Amino acid sequence: MQAKSRGFPIWGYVLLGALAFATFYFVKNMGQRTIMKAVLGEPSDLIATAMSSARVSPRITSRTGRITAKNFKVEKLNSKKDSLAFRFFLEGANSDATIRLWMTKRPSGKWGIVKSDTTFTN
Repeated sequence: MQAKSRGFPIWGYVLLGALAFATFYFVKNMGQRTIMKAVLGEPSDLIATAMSSARVSPRITSRTGRITAKNFKVEKLNSKKDSLAFRFFLEGANSDATIRLWMTKRPSGKWGIVKSDTTFTN
């Protein structure tokens, strides 16, 4: 006769592990984009593209080294919601980069970057 095991069954641990991994994967890959889309709406796709290209830009990575983390902050959204100042931070192995973008909504209805500025800190 087999003794009853006490506690949580082994398949429960496997299920919890799979759920934790799925949550981590979603937050890492989709969470930031989902949050930006909810907060900013339409210009979030342009910002996500700018962030992705900055992470692999030779001009930036030659100074920062390998990028280890990124973060973002909306600085100013005017009352008409047709211009936006946005800043994101890239932490690198050698130094950090702060990239500021100024965006406006064109008469055609599409968002465009009108100015950008990158500063590096050690």
